[in-house]
Amino acid sequence: MTEKRMYSEQAIALYDDRPFFETALRHGVRNAILTKAKLETIASEAPKGLVQIAEAFGSKYLRPEIELARKRIVNLASLYLLETSQGDLDIAAKLIRDNTFLTLSRGGSGLLKALFALPEYALLGREQKGRVEEFLEVWSLKDKPQEYRNLLAYRQINALEIEAGFWFGHSMDLTQTELQEEDVEACAVVRTAILKRLVGEPDSPIENQVEFATLIESLRKKPKAKEKKSPVFDVELGRQIILDGDIPGKFHELSLHILEEMQLRDFPLIADAKNSLDKLVFELKERYFICAHEMEDTSEYDALVSKEWAKLTKGKTDVDSLLTLFLCIAAEMPAKTSIPEKTAKSIVKKVREQGLDHERTVEWIKNTAPHEKQEGLLEDWSAFVEEANNYLLDDWDTNYSGALRFLSENCHIVKAASKAKT
Repeated sequence: MTEKRMYSEQAIALYDDRPFFETALRHGVRNAILTKAKLETIASEAPKGLVQIAEAFGSKYLRPEIELARKRIVNLASLYLLETSQGDLDIAAKLIRDNTFLTLSRGGSGLLKALFALPEYALLGREQKGRVEEFLEVWSLKDKPQEYRNLLAYRQINALEIEAGFWFGHSMDLTQTELQEEDVEACAVVRTAILKRLVGEPDSPIENQVEFATLIESLRKKPKAKEKKSPVFDVELGRQIILDGDIPGKFHELSLHILEEMQLRDFPLIADAKNSLDKLVFELKERYFICAHEMEDTSEYDALVSKEWAKLTKGKTDVDSLLTLFLCIAAEMPAKTSIPEKTAKSIVKKVREQGLDHERTVEWIKNTAPHEKQEGLLEDWSAFVEEANNYLLDDWDTNYSGALRFLSENCHIVKAASKAKT
């Protein structure tokens, strides 16, 4: 056979719709790589393999199962030949010559088992997998090699990201157990470690949301005249820190990819003065690994990210105090978290004359309250307004007793002290 024809056959094999095993078999016969005796051996081995596979996935006694088994064994052998030979028909034909048909199909099964063992998701928790038998049952019927290669590439990336996640976590003094318990996204840990390296603090994680907000706020401060530009906002300096540091070479490409993503997405948000600190934390915190996501006391965080909120609430977080504040805002009265009964009565009078501008409070919450609290606060305010209208707008309640009773039960109303009898 001429060299040109052989090259043509090799190229066509990669795009042939027939199973690669069949294509390699034909090539081997045509080029005298496979003898008649070898073909007879394959023919005698095949029934035994079909029965074994049919029994593994169904029943060896049902004709439909035998037909599926034929497809499975050919697909498995084809997968092994194609991946081992990389599409080279000469190599594939020699593999058929030098191995039994069952060995080739077991080779394909081994490739699928190795694929199954790779992580399905790039999470650092302990992955809960299904049964390998179920995976083999589905994938042994797939006859498109590209599907296998696509999933293999995807899961290999997952494995690399997980390995990198544990390495970067360890560099920030986080144990594998801690990361597994959090079931954190691997890239979130890598992203966090890169950010900490850019700000010159590579040895420690981000402990809590307050620390994360403080870090972001420090990045937004304009450098003094003689200070160098932060690596966060210097593309080349950021790359240099990745490549010149102690990061293993196998993680360089992944690290640079994540850094570029941060430079395109996260850092412009931080640099934009129009974005409030609270909004930035809300939008970015899920992309980074923060050790303690939940905060028992939010007053320190609230004071940091929303100064007006902290000023008016004075650290109060109970619903009665907040509803009092919201009511004052809606009634266009001085915003307080507690009011005397006399002021409450004035609010009721004003509401009956002018109505309750509940949208005014809604806008204030959206513009001022910490983002992560807004949904709950808006729900509380909406429920309050719906019930409050029944009392505050009740014209039959001429002495305001019903309205004041409702406000006393739902807001923080301070009753006037009784005068002592002389």
